[in-house]
Amino acid sequence: MEKIETSNFNKLIGIWVTKGTVSPENEELIGIDTYEYILNGNYILHKADVKMGNERSQTFEIIYLGNSTERAKMQYYNSKGENGSMTGYLSKNIFKIRNSTMRFEGKFNEESTELIGKWFIKENDKWINFIDLKLKKQKESV
Repeated sequence: MEKIETSNFNKLIGIWVTKGTVSPENEELIGIDTYEYILNGNYILHKADVKMGNERSQTFEIIYLGNSTERAKMQYYNSKGENGSMTGYLSKNIFKIRNSTMRFEGKFNEESTELIGKWFIKENDKWINFIDLKLKKQKESV
């Protein structure tokens, strides 16, 4: 099995300041996302601690490779008691995340120090823009 630390997902490793706008209320989103290798570099632990408007949201997520170095499984748990799984695709500088009700489409800059993208949610069989995001890397590793 290929370790995730040798894949393109290594772009995620570090501490990121996350800012954005949540639609349709145009609420501010601000927080910290951290990505670190765990369990001998086989997995990435992603921790998100953000405030959307007046609501705080925390998420833990385990990221691990599927059967490709450009595809990862992502299992998440959040402070609302929700959990689920998604599939992430990271090829060159394009980062996509998918499941049946949410998706993310983003792009890293050439230095992999910024990630700009959008989260979409599915409502009534239509994809609706949910969050515009910008992550700026503050530190290379945790």
